Amino acid sequence: MKSSTDKGGTPNYKELKIAIWLYFLLWIFEGALRKWILPSLATPLLIVRDPIAIYVIVRALYLGVKFMNGYIVIALLSTVFSLAITLTFGHANLFVALYGARIMLLHFTLIFIIGAVFSKKDVIQLGRVLLVMNLVMTLIVYFQFSSPQSAFINVGIGGEGSAGFSGAMGYSRPPGTFSFTTGLSVFYAFVSVFVFYFWLSKEAIYKPLLIASTIALVIALPLTISRGAVVAVAIVGLFAIIASVTSVKMVVKLLVITVVFSFIIVLLQQYSSIFSLGTNVFMDRVDTANGQTAGGGFANSILLRMVNEFFGPVIDLLNQPLFVGNLGMGTNAGAQMLSGKVSFLIAENEFGRLGGEQGIIFGGMLIIIRIVLAISIAVQSFKLPKEKKLLPFVLCGTACVALVQGQWAQPTVLGYGVIVAGLVLACLNTDNKISEIEDPIS
Repeated sequence: MKSSTDKGGTPNYKELKIAIWLYFLLWIFEGALRKWILPSLATPLLIVRDPIAIYVIVRALYLGVKFMNGYIVIALLSTVFSLAITLTFGHANLFVALYGARIMLLHFTLIFIIGAVFSKKDVIQLGRVLLVMNLVMTLIVYFQFSSPQSAFINVGIGGEGSAGFSGAMGYSRPPGTFSFTTGLSVFYAFVSVFVFYFWLSKEAIYKPLLIASTIALVIALPLTISRGAVVAVAIVGLFAIIASVTSVKMVVKLLVITVVFSFIIVLLQQYSSIFSLGTNVFMDRVDTANGQTAGGGFANSILLRMVNEFFGPVIDLLNQPLFVGNLGMGTNAGAQMLSGKVSFLIAENEFGRLGGEQGIIFGGMLIIIRIVLAISIAVQSFKLPKEKKLLPFVLCGTACVALVQGQWAQPTVLGYGVIVAGLVLACLNTDNKISEIEDPIS
């Protein structure tokens, strides 16, 4: 292994950082490539980030980057054994099995490489870029929301059909540049991290950009017609409040920001017809969903859904065999290769997929390391000094959800989970804390 350093003797990870930035950009624009630019290559572009992940891992090993830990070891062993069981006693489809194995073999490993080579400065720079992209994304969402599903901007994967998902009042949930609306939901959660951070911190930011991106976020949320997007942003906001309430001055600042946000929403509702329409459509969808949920209410429907998605699969896991040879079958791509149609052959939720694909032993081990990692980064971020905890802890508001409940069978959600978790570790690494991250086999 070869070490690469700059003139000051510090590690020089320029090539790795470029590759990680490319991974990030492909995460955002993969859907655009599959829908609008290269629709004929929609299927192979599903794994467009995999070669980048392979390059980053190989290059990191060559440069001697210290990223190996117990999380990676457990993930590798569990996946390799599951791969062997699948090919020997399971469905025996090599391509499906490899497609499932790549999630933990490649992308999960990338989390720790990002954490090792990125600095807090890199994280903040990525945040500034996100604020700019938010303006473009919201403009695309506006046209998708207001255009018929037959319009080019709403074309589906491969240039066929429509990419919009069922919404309310005849409007469909827009996907933005992503393949599906789930990508757009997590994108706005990601954007909200830096909207809250730049408002609450003393970090330098071009104020007109921050104001414009804040307004764009407020406008976009109802246009997504996604309860998940709104809840995800609310969770990030809660983490921001917890991290920033360190003095009377910060409490006052929070109150002022809350009043300004509320004032913006009132003005938009009164004078923006598209925002008013989006709000009405969003609330209609909430009412429809409430009618299908025992107890009703926006909070009840979301809370019951979250509780069920977390505890239901854990209970179901206990009913699984010790070992299962279904690796890759729980992904839509794997299901299509095996059955000829896109469907959930195992489970839609993540823990159910892991248990159904790999059984109690190996599936359970992967569930545990993801939960432990989420708890570990949240605790360490919260323990940082008050002047350093804001960014990593606000990032935890979305990273922990992505680690514990993120549907990694979907490539966009997988990429998102990798990026946000890696950025949290990068913030901890900047404070010389990464070596202290709880290692499950130490």
